[in-house]
Formats: sequence, structure tokens, C-alpha cells
Amino acid sequence: MRLLIGIFAALLIAGCSQPKGITEMTFSGTMELTEHVLGAKVAGRLTTLSVDEGDHVSKGQLLATLDRFEQDKKDYERLRVLYQSGGADQQSLEHARLKMEDQEIVSPLDGVVLVKDVETGETLPEGGGVVVIGDIKDQWIKVYVSENLVHQLTLGQPADIKVDGALKPYRGRITFIAAKAEFTPRNVQTPEERATQTIAVKITVDHPDENLHAGVSADVKFL
Repeated sequence: MRLLIGIFAALLIAGCSQPKGITEMTFSGTMELTEHVLGAKVAGRLTTLSVDEGDHVSKGQLLATLDRFEQDKKDYERLRVLYQSGGADQQSLEHARLKMEDQEIVSPLDGVVLVKDVETGETLPEGGGVVVIGDIKDQWIKVYVSENLVHQLTLGQPADIKVDGALKPYRGRITFIAAKAEFTPRNVQTPEERATQTIAVKITVDHPDENLHAGVSADVKFL
């Protein structure tokens, strides 16, 4: 009987000394969007810019044009008519189309304008940024997990997400675990926790919607 009591006590102490599982812990982060910087393909002066910060845009939408756009568009339309009547070859038509498209800034995706870098009338260098578009279909949160807990996480692991101001919960999954440890960023948690080594973990939201906004705080609980 004494032996059984001793074994039971040892097991109880050992069980109480185990660290809490990660399923009982919540990590905090900030909602983020994958960003796309759209710039000028050639140098020129910005003559039109039809969007502002916060505007939603669609894939293929014309956002801005440079100073040669109207002339290049006329040249393309003229060659297109000639090509249809046999008065121009396909190579000339294609060259005119590419010249016109070099004067355009077109959205490559459905998204929201996060930053407007320039105003109309400004001269841009080749590749100069015009707007930054956030991908509303690719929203995620980065949290920092201590080294002694990160071994419990795997790519594809599901997580519950609670976003400040959102009425419903969201589900996500781990899509990235950093290979190297780093110090927790200064804007996260307490001074003591900022001094510890942590691993960055990215959680992608499975079905983001219009209720999610970049910069809003969110809590993540791993399942």
C-alpha cells in the first residue's frame, strides 16, 4: 500500500510539473495583407490617377496613365484598323500594343489601395512606385512563439483567430515557421518577454472577408 501511494504521489507531482500544452495558450499579433507595389514600366509624367487610399480595385482595372498614353493608344487603334484590312502586320500591331501598355498602371488583382506614393503631374523614373495594393484574399497574422514551445507547431496546423471588432471567429493555418530564432519585437508583450528568443510564425486566414482590416489586433489559439 505504501508503495502504491508513493507511486501515485510521484505521478501526480510529475503531471503537475508538465508545462501547459500550446492549445491552452493564446498569442497576439496584427492583421496584415500581402502587399503589391505597382510602378511605372517606363519613365514619364503621371497624368491620371483614378484611385485614392482605401479604395477597392478590381483585377485588370486601369489605375493610372503616363503622358504618352493617349498618343500611344491612338497609334494602336489606328494600326488595329489597318491590320484588320491587311494594311499592317501582326508584329507592328503587337509593338504598338506594348508601347500603349507601358503607359498604363493596371491592378493585377482584386484588392485595396494601401498607399498612394505620388500625385498627378509628378515625373516618375522607370520602375518608380505609384500605388501599393493589398491583397484582400491573402490576409495573415505573424506571432512570436518562444523556443521551448515552437516544436509543438507544424506547417498546416489549424488555429482559431479572434480579431478585435469582428463579431465572428475565423479559422486559419500555419503557413510559415521561421528557421532562425530572433528577439521578440519591441512593440510586443512585456520588456521581459521582448528579451527572450522567439520564432516568428505566420498564420494565414482561410476565408478572409471585408470585415478584416490590416493593422487590427488579433489573438491566435493553435489547435
